[in-house]
Amino acid sequence: MKNINTIIFDMDGVVVDGMPYHIQSWKEALSTIDMSVSDLEIYLMEGMTGRETMDVFVSKSNRSLSDETAEKVIKLKRKIFNEIFTVTLMKGIKDFLFELKDRRYNLALVTGTRLEVVKKVLQVGLDGIFKVIVTGESVNNGKPDPEPYEKAVEELGARKEDCIVIENAPAGITSAKSAGLTCFAVQTSLPEEYLKDADRIFRDIDDVSKFLLK
Repeated sequence: MKNINTIIFDMDGVVVDGMPYHIQSWKEALSTIDMSVSDLEIYLMEGMTGRETMDVFVSKSNRSLSDETAEKVIKLKRKIFNEIFTVTLMKGIKDFLFELKDRRYNLALVTGTRLEVVKKVLQVGLDGIFKVIVTGESVNNGKPDPEPYEKAVEELGARKEDCIVIENAPAGITSAKSAGLTCFAVQTSLPEEYLKDADRIFRDIDDVSKFLLK
């Protein structure tokens, strides 16, 4: 890939295997208001902020919830998540990140997750890897809005044509493409049919690594 010097990573399902914990904590929190959602529905919301995810769940359920109740559920979801979340890096990601760093690529992380969770992830030997980190709190509009990726490119001082985004969820792919970026998708959470808007689809991180670093 000529001229590519910047790789922007989504976090859950790309860098860290966080989705099982998000699924469990959403399900438990929503059960307190007798609302149930499927694993697939949660996977499809991946990358969005807690508030945006909650809004989608409520609108799909055809129920009206007060802001106060919605906020309570989101807080409970975060509390459960923080209690159960264990950092497990995705297979192949650490080697890939260090190899990119060695080859002087600029690296950024763009996630709908909050900074306190990102800090836990970085503690497993990824400190100082990412030049720029954009979290759920640092934007007004989360994925699928282009703002998170636009902010990363701006903070990196990069040119859009020199960047590749690595994503694994529809909201993130839409965000990256709307920001005018090339997006690679990995099938770590969802099958190919949900990732069709990406420029290229790979089975996993090792396949992306082989393609980019060959």
